[in-house]
Amino acid sequence: DETGKAHRCGVCKGTVKNSVGAGDSMVAGFIAGIEDGDYEYALKLGTATGGATAFSDGLATKPEIDRLLSELL
Repeated sequence: DETGKAHRCGVCKGTVKNSVGAGDSMVAGFIAGIEDGDYEYALKLGTATGGATAFSDGLATKPEIDRLLSELL
């Protein structure tokens, strides 16, 4: 980040069904989570959102994002 701190988080557990859109979903989740300037939360929300899309036949759903996010918090 702008202070030089590196942020890391774990990964979500699941079975990949289709990775199409997972990267875009991760970016969207990160942007949604960065509103308060909390990089750590934004990274976790992005990771959960990308995972929820990868583990789905379509795009991520809010319940699946919330479930995966709870694994990371």
